[in-house]
Amino acid sequence: MKKMMSFILLIAFGLGISVAHAQNYNSAPEVASTLWAINKAEIETSKMAKDKTISQPILQFSTKMFTEHQNAQKELEKILKENNISKISSADARTFRSEARKAMRTMKKLQGIAFDRTYMDYQISSHKKALEIINGYILPRVQNPALKNYTLQMKQNIENHLQEATSIRGSM
Repeated sequence: MKKMMSFILLIAFGLGISVAHAQNYNSAPEVASTLWAINKAEIETSKMAKDKTISQPILQFSTKMFTEHQNAQKELEKILKENNISKISSADARTFRSEARKAMRTMKKLQGIAFDRTYMDYQISSHKKALEIINGYILPRVQNPALKNYTLQMKQNIENHLQEATSIRGSM
């Protein structure tokens, strides 16, 4: 009986953790923080790539990433202002920022094809992670209509970016 109660408590505790993570995305400020972090990571890593790449396709791609995510960031800021939503840091936002900083420290040390491959690998992994977060946590829970529409548009753009990044990396 004691083992059964321990097992039940363990399961309940485990469910509590997953429910708590999902509940974070009932909050528009945490959604905003995560979306902002995704854009910021792309802006910063793509700015570095624009300066360091040796490849014309990667230069074009990084310029596109920089511009499109910068425009997305401006649109997000406009939505937040119009809807009186502030950003409250989420676990996913902190993870995205941390992974971008780590990738940039690595890329800063690289040159030539090693830089290009690392940048494109980062682009693929970061876009996959962004889609996982958007599809798995944000879209099923976001309540604000403007933020939901923004997220749907961002999802489509990220899917397009992932496809392009995968194609470029495959040709290297």
